[in-house]
Amino acid sequence: MTKNNLRKALNIAGSVIAVLSVLFVVHRIMAYWAQIPEDTFTLKLLSLILILAGIYGAANIILASAWRILMVGLEQSITSRIATRIYGLTQLAKYVPGNIFQFAGRQFLAMSHGFSGKAIAKSTFLELLLLVLTGAAFVLWMLPLLYPAFNIIYGLSLFIIIATLIALGLKWQDKSSLIKAIARYFLFLVISGTVFLCVLYSIVDNWTATPALVLPLIGAYVIAWLAGLITPGSPAGVGVREFILILLLKPFFAEVDIVLAVIISRITTVVGDCFFYLYSLSLR
Repeated sequence: MTKNNLRKALNIAGSVIAVLSVLFVVHRIMAYWAQIPEDTFTLKLLSLILILAGIYGAANIILASAWRILMVGLEQSITSRIATRIYGLTQLAKYVPGNIFQFAGRQFLAMSHGFSGKAIAKSTFLELLLLVLTGAAFVLWMLPLLYPAFNIIYGLSLFIIIATLIALGLKWQDKSSLIKAIARYFLFLVISGTVFLCVLYSIVDNWTATPALVLPLIGAYVIAWLAGLITPGSPAGVGVREFILILLLKPFFAEVDIVLAVIISRITTVVGDCFFYLYSLSLR
């Protein structure tokens, strides 16, 4: 097989995964929609979902930017436009059962653009490693939910100290690019947690959002997201994320409110991923 034919085959394989992803996403949205009572979707809530979906979709650009930084660090000259397009066209594949097809699709599409297969695989490994490490640090935000004596001031202080030490260590080893990538992953996770927080706030009545509760809730969402990420075979963490959130938040909110917030936030993030896909599709 010639090099040109190989690139065409890789491009077709990536495109097939992208099409399958769209089909699974449509199925997933319909399944989530059916679980919510009809009178739940007021005009106010639908507007909120669209706004938050737009924010979440835009936040995916941050992930694509972090991936580009990793690729450039591996001596791959990739532009922001191409990185965003490749990342966006394959990101929906995380909803395909198996939880690996987004990486396979990215591998195929990036190789079809002429980038090194070994470098792409390394960038995927680095991305997962940095996402796991960044997400795990949010345990310090979440702990006040489990141990009230460990208040958010302690958690936030430890979080800042650890983050500073890691940044200094990476800078000392001349790994400044990794600091930039970690900062982007941190920002994405905070935005994701805030999206869930806004959905929960719109559902639960008579709840005051104080910093002492807001940051631990964001931490709880990120830890639940992380559990879904590292669970093999779970498409986009389906089931795992919901179980962890119910377990962590049940002492503070009614279980029906938690379940409803989780389902609506799922719809929001799926729609946001679709927005990002359509945006990536427009990048020729």
